[in-house]
Amino acid sequence: MTVSVANLTELREKVVLACRMIGSRGVSKGSFGHVSARIPGTASVLIKSKGPDEEALEFTTGRDVITLALDGQVLEAPAGLQAPAETAMHLAIYRARPEVMSVIHSHPLWVVVLTACDKPLVGMYGAFDGDAALRLLEEGLPTFQGSQTITDDRMAAEFLAVMGNRRACLLRGHGMTVAGTSVEDATATSLTVDELAYANYLAYAIGSPQGVPDLDAHRSRWTGAGARNGGAVNAAGEPFVWRYNKRLLQRG
Repeated sequence: MTVSVANLTELREKVVLACRMIGSRGVSKGSFGHVSARIPGTASVLIKSKGPDEEALEFTTGRDVITLALDGQVLEAPAGLQAPAETAMHLAIYRARPEVMSVIHSHPLWVVVLTACDKPLVGMYGAFDGDAALRLLEEGLPTFQGSQTITDDRMAAEFLAVMGNRRACLLRGHGMTVAGTSVEDATATSLTVDELAYANYLAYAIGSPQGVPDLDAHRSRWTGAGARNGGAVNAAGEPFVWRYNKRLLQRG
């Protein structure tokens, strides 16, 4: 399948925006963390690069997004830029899960702290992004018990054995990795987990967080367009969370 220049440009811009969103929201700081996207109908992906000429996440530009084959071969990258050390984790997910179109690895401070202290994330709120968080926990939000950088196929396979088919997986004392059906989907999940972890951090500082008492009532609403990850989708195909965070970037 041949991907048009326009479609590839649009996908690259989505990777750029996702990097800037998670960077500006503090989900991952500086140059630590990376967003990738499968190029539809191909055996290659776009990914936020590393290297001496890279920009930090919140300042990502199109030049920072390079192209890799699913076997790890660099297909296109400007001088001074290279694949991230944890590329193996992204590629292992893409190879094992054909439905995944985007992977985001980040280092939310609240996730790092809570996993390091063996504090589980509790679905304790149902307002604002509560349904998204509750659904994520219902599906399962496992923790990989290694804090090391996932740099090769063996380590990536060990991580994938824990993540399985879930949308997100925490890494003890390290961060999290999410997989989505689109860049927008993976971004929304990253923001949901970060917000949930922050709320849990505050709750644990006060006492013992309790799960919502009316989970069945929430489950009854988990159908229809409004239940999509990232909120209702407009006529242009953009979920609310994506539109909102684009506006935040434009506001500066």
